[in-house]
Amino acid sequence: MSKNLYKKEMKSLFTNLEKLGLSEKESKVYLFLLGRELEVGSSKIVLATKLHGQYVYDALGKLEEKGLVKHIIKNGRKKFLANPPSRLDSLIEEKKIVANEVRDKLESLFQRKQEQDFEIYQGEDQFIAHEFQMIEEASESSSILIIGGKGDKFSEMLAEQRRPYNAKSLQKKIMVKYIGTSDQKEYLTGVKSGRANFEFRIMSGLHTNSVGTSIHEKAILFHVYGDPLLVFKIKSKQIADDYRSFFNSLWDMCSKK
Repeated sequence: MSKNLYKKEMKSLFTNLEKLGLSEKESKVYLFLLGRELEVGSSKIVLATKLHGQYVYDALGKLEEKGLVKHIIKNGRKKFLANPPSRLDSLIEEKKIVANEVRDKLESLFQRKQEQDFEIYQGEDQFIAHEFQMIEEASESSSILIIGGKGDKFSEMLAEQRRPYNAKSLQKKIMVKYIGTSDQKEYLTGVKSGRANFEFRIMSGLHTNSVGTSIHEKAILFHVYGDPLLVFKIKSKQIADDYRSFFNSLWDMCSKK
């Protein structure tokens, strides 16, 4: 083998050993020991590798931790031997275990991150389909909390789908709590008289507007009653929980009648 080819092969070998977790100094010490049949003291390793003594001692300690080197005591002094290269298989397996642990952790973090998402629905057809989807996904005896907006417009949009929508909601025992405005009082009173699991309160100073907020278990919806109708949805249990706490504070401040 030519000198240049040998250097190229050694450079590739050092690179691959580094990928397995060995430093350049550890690789030099290990390769030197592999080339010897008999145990050798640290002083000879220093001379052969031209490394500082402390670097050699550190490398030997780390190589022993990896199981690539072992020592025996001879005449009261440590002598070192290289373990067979097959020990590298164990290093690879250990790295696989670590890699799998890291992968699982990253996937866990990524999934949590994906729990917060943003969606937009436009038009009456998407609005109706999405409202039924939210009812389907809701847990038994959960709640929907609503602040402002145009409740009558919501009912108007559902049109003939309003009855099956309310029936599904009542079947799952979903409680609806609505914080409305003074000019919505008559409408909300009518809803309460004809629907179980519905409560409302009036918030002084709150005015009817084209944007309503509804808080579900794991999402917040903003209904924009414009042309076209738009629904902005933030999917996040944490945000929903925060909004729920905010709603409850407002609820306690509102008039019951």
